[in-house]
Amino acid sequence: MPKQTAIKYFKSPAVKALGAYTFTNFFGKGIAFLLLPYFTNVLSRQDMGTLTLFSGAMLFLIPFISMGFLQSADVEYFKLNKKEFRIFFSSSLLLPVSIFLLSLVVFYFFKEVLIDKYKFPASFVWVIPVVTFLSFISQLAVNMIRNEENKKLFMLVVLGRLLLEIGLAVLLISALKLAWQGRVIGIGVSFAVMGMYAFYFFIKRNYIFGQINKQYLKDELLFSVPIIIMQFSVFCMNYSDSFFLAHFTSDGNAEVGVYGIACVFASIILTLCSALLQYVLPKIYQLLSQPVISYESIKKLFVMYLGILTAGLIALLLFVPFAYKFIINKNYLPGINYYYLLCIGYYFWAIAYLFFSFLLYYKQKRKIIWLSITFACISLGSNYFFIKNMQSAGAAISVFCFYFIILIITLIFTRKQMRFLFYKIK
Repeated sequence: MPKQTAIKYFKSPAVKALGAYTFTNFFGKGIAFLLLPYFTNVLSRQDMGTLTLFSGAMLFLIPFISMGFLQSADVEYFKLNKKEFRIFFSSSLLLPVSIFLLSLVVFYFFKEVLIDKYKFPASFVWVIPVVTFLSFISQLAVNMIRNEENKKLFMLVVLGRLLLEIGLAVLLISALKLAWQGRVIGIGVSFAVMGMYAFYFFIKRNYIFGQINKQYLKDELLFSVPIIIMQFSVFCMNYSDSFFLAHFTSDGNAEVGVYGIACVFASIILTLCSALLQYVLPKIYQLLSQPVISYESIKKLFVMYLGILTAGLIALLLFVPFAYKFIINKNYLPGINYYYLLCIGYYFWAIAYLFFSFLLYYKQKRKIIWLSITFACISLGSNYFFIKNMQSAGAAISVFCFYFIILIITLIFTRKQMRFLFYKIK
């Protein structure tokens, strides 16, 4: 590539936008990873296991609270005019609020199971639903800012929340010796502050307090069914392993803590995936909503996504072992045996999700439902079998195997939508 062409390319708005989203996600996650040595030294393995289950419980609840609104809002933002989008937004937001209130009742009803079977602290019964709802509202605001292509505001709110979360956690753990409680308080307070800003942002953009449209409510409810099933399936794939491990071990979640750190390192590839999708998916949805669809442009986005993702995987497989050896507490070193399989497994899922996103855009409800149910059954069955017999090693083998199977199934069932990758479409 000639020098002038390269300079022009790297100064293009598209590359700058991609760089901003990628930098924001990685800078935020980078701070968290740099603090891993601190957390692994001041928190016990049991504390880390409790935090792993806390995050898992939030991921379990988020699809039910969001009711598919995060996905549909992204799609409708590019389809509707401002007046209609306000009606859609105001109407559809009622569903997550209602489910959040219901979740408080459900968690209270099942509190004995959570406390006895999974060693949940009693406070998690109300903390998890509240923090999950605030997380949903925060992510909704971030998505709208991203759709506006407001890079500076995107970086400010995402990094601001992360810095507040981590800063509070370090202060509370170091000064007040609150252990895992300090970490949870940091997460909760940061999402509370971000949640308040989110409502301010929605009011300023005139998204809420609009007319309530029953048809939008009905449509969103119908659309939410496959999304909830899909997100529940994602929970089964991403976090059921930790819950199975907690169930089949009796060391106070210590093994979950070691395995959880391996998952944290492996999930860097998912952080890269998320950063890329922040740029790629809105561009793809925008291109698909045009009267004349530029499939060549979409294909270029696919190639860029897969290329960067693969380069990221290779870098992680090479360099993370050094972090295990020289940075984190030696008590977590056994996790390196699980890391490689976990990282490659997550890579398979990052590819599959990009293909799966086309089903979301075209609202292929029946296909989404059946694929999600299939994915959940495969992951749950695989995790149960391998973890029961091999514990943490079995969990890593299970993740690698079922994500590979899921990738193959996804490619088969999205071949109609993806034919433009292999054939020229006029």
